[in-house]
Amino acid sequence: MFQKFAKTLCLVAALGAAGAAAPTAASAGDLRATISIGSGGVELVRHRGHGRHWNRGTCTPRHALRKARHFGIHRAHIRGVNRHSITVAGRKHRSHTLVRFARVRGCPVIAYR
Repeated sequence: MFQKFAKTLCLVAALGAAGAAAPTAASAGDLRATISIGSGGVELVRHRGHGRHWNRGTCTPRHALRKARHFGIHRAHIRGVNRHSITVAGRKHRSHTLVRFARVRGCPVIAYR
């Protein structure tokens, strides 16, 4: 009887220690998660972070401008927008520069002049 109680107590302590350590280790890697123990059992709940999510969905003119400025293009402005691409113009190394981005997730560069 005592051995069964001791084993159960050790199991509960081990699960408690693992549950306490898991959220700390998960949040250290920028993966936010919480372990929830309730009447439905043990459940891992993942939280969405509040980081940069500008590359989700299609490319917008605002996202294209931000990416062009990140590439080092000064005085960046929208030159043209159509269904398939966004053209951003500006200056880099004292010369005129054009960058064309595709209107898909992540705003990939199609052309660079």
